[in-house]
Amino acid sequence: MKRSAINVFALMCVALVTTRTVLAEEAKTTEALRQRSLVSAGDPARLQAVLAKARRGEPLCVAAIGGSITAGGAHTKDPKRRYVQQLGKWFEKMFPGLKVRVVNAGIGATNSGYGALRVQRDVIAQQPDLVVVEYAVNDATGTAKMDESYEGVLRQLLTSSTNRAVIELFFMHKDGNSAQTEQTALGRHYGLPMISFRDAVWPELKAGTLKWETIYDDVVHPNNAGHDIASELLRSLLDASLAKLPAKDSDLPALAPVPAPLISTTFEHCTLFRAADLKPLSVAGWTCVKSNVWECGSAGGRLEYATSGTVLMLGRTIPEAASHRVDLVVDGGTPRPIVRDGHNRPVAKGLNSGPHRVAVVVQPYDGTNQVQISWGGAAGL
Repeated sequence: MKRSAINVFALMCVALVTTRTVLAEEAKTTEALRQRSLVSAGDPARLQAVLAKARRGEPLCVAAIGGSITAGGAHTKDPKRRYVQQLGKWFEKMFPGLKVRVVNAGIGATNSGYGALRVQRDVIAQQPDLVVVEYAVNDATGTAKMDESYEGVLRQLLTSSTNRAVIELFFMHKDGNSAQTEQTALGRHYGLPMISFRDAVWPELKAGTLKWETIYDDVVHPNNAGHDIASELLRSLLDASLAKLPAKDSDLPALAPVPAPLISTTFEHCTLFRAADLKPLSVAGWTCVKSNVWECGSAGGRLEYATSGTVLMLGRTIPEAASHRVDLVVDGGTPRPIVRDGHNRPVAKGLNSGPHRVAVVVQPYDGTNQVQISWGGAAGL
């Protein structure tokens, strides 16, 4: 009997320790982290309108647009751990029976320039109620500022729906670099809630109480634990907003009109076309392969097409051997070098609105890899 009692006591102790361990693993943030993460609660009206819709039991769509951090990919082995999926689960938990659809519109190695071109197709067309925008890392890559295109993403999301909620989310590179400062200025202008993963964890990282490898898979991409923290920070914002939600819909705060642009409306009006949609005015040395990419080999070539806009963009892959051998010619003017750029920044800016006749010219080069164009687009229509 004594041995049996001892065994039962031991099992109870193991269960207690296991329970405490699980609870400790679930507590991925602290109150200090959550407080530091809140850059601004913003104007509560849009977010509370979304929460009121959820309270009424109406189906919701939760979306996120950004780069590879949002996409997750191999860095978050379990798609359910990605922050936007966890955000959708929060609504299902807080509003039992609610139907929630999640749209993850993250694409690796892309910034808000491409985001502004595709937000209509990939996000707005899904009619989301809540959208998280994540471009603080990729918009900080390189020397050119991307705040104009970032504003375009925000304006398209806000002007296409009177009650859509938008949350800005800021991550960072391992060196701490990000575009948070520029994006915060835009967030304050539009009264948006803003959450900074960087502000939350950076003091812990610098103090050594949290190791980079614990929450990141490499110098840029959060792992499962990193996404868990990001989702908790976002859910903390929603918890606070829900706690202040008026009991009656009639008492919800009024929705403010979208203010005039802080920088410009250039990236509010965009066009995007896939390689298969490009209808050349003339073509030599280029071939559309499998309807999804145009290719030009080392013999060189010229591809001409028509478009409008004050800013032109191309999704391109230029092999090292073809560096300084690819030019853009707009309306028969002086050739402009198209630089190798993994983030596909604009190839021309400051144009009149057009229409334009655009040529991509490849001079002969030594090498076997192809110059490729996978998409094209323009802003400032």
